[in-house]
Amino acid sequence: MAGESFETFSAATRARFGDEARTWLTGVPDLTAELADRWSLQLGDAAATETAYLVNVARGDDRLVLELAYPDGWWPETTWALEAWRGDGTLGLFEHDDRGARLLERHEAIPVSDDEATTIRDVAAIARRLWIAPPEGITTVAVEVRSWASELRDRHVEAGRPFDREIVRRSVELFSTLGPTQGDRVLLHGDLHLTSLALADDRRVLIDPRPLVGEREFDAASLVRDTPNVLIADVHDGRRRVRERLQTLVDELGCNATRLQHWAFATAVDEAVWCAENGDHAGETEHIETARMILAAEL
Repeated sequence: MAGESFETFSAATRARFGDEARTWLTGVPDLTAELADRWSLQLGDAAATETAYLVNVARGDDRLVLELAYPDGWWPETTWALEAWRGDGTLGLFEHDDRGARLLERHEAIPVSDDEATTIRDVAAIARRLWIAPPEGITTVAVEVRSWASELRDRHVEAGRPFDREIVRRSVELFSTLGPTQGDRVLLHGDLHLTSLALADDRRVLIDPRPLVGEREFDAASLVRDTPNVLIADVHDGRRRVRERLQTLVDELGCNATRLQHWAFATAVDEAVWCAENGDHAGETEHIETARMILAAEL
């Protein structure tokens, strides 16, 4: 297997997982050939994202995509979630191999509408279909945020205290409070964005889930803080957008407004710390300023 796309994917995978991914990457060409034979696939062109190598394939009259990704801890949980969703609101899963391969419906991106509220309503309508009783084995929001709460202060210090520690203290306090007090726990998409919408076999779906089990407000919160670069480009307009996003999600999903706002704020701070840890100072600024906008929003 050769080509710029695979080299890009290989570099990104090594950057994320280090030496442990090298052996796996070396075996990807043989894995692809083996699966093409076992699953009767005709291989086509390929592309790469930050997390996956995608090969367009055909099987009979079906046009599918072979997704290859390093099988980290999230990989099996995402597979279990896709099996539970059965293509209702997300991509259909046709085959999978525990070595890091899934055969999925092929899809195409849907451009984000100039009317942001319409896009949020569209994403919310499909997300609602994903919020089903969870299968066994999916990590819970409570477990995730417990570790965030315990580590965030130290991570902020180790990153050089890039912004006011009081905002970190408030985020830790919220994680510690929100995690144990959630409402009904359902299977969540886990990584909703305005760009999550795609078209698969003439169906609107949400792609690239990172499933968790928790309350709906946690899932919706990522839409409130999405596109931080856009939000901070014009502070007045950014504040308006944040208020409108919060209100739209409350209206469309019946979310608890306070919990939605608090989840959005706390997770934006966590993103800011992550950016600081990785030397992304522009991203750090975008996320922390977005967090301040969210905290100041009045509904």
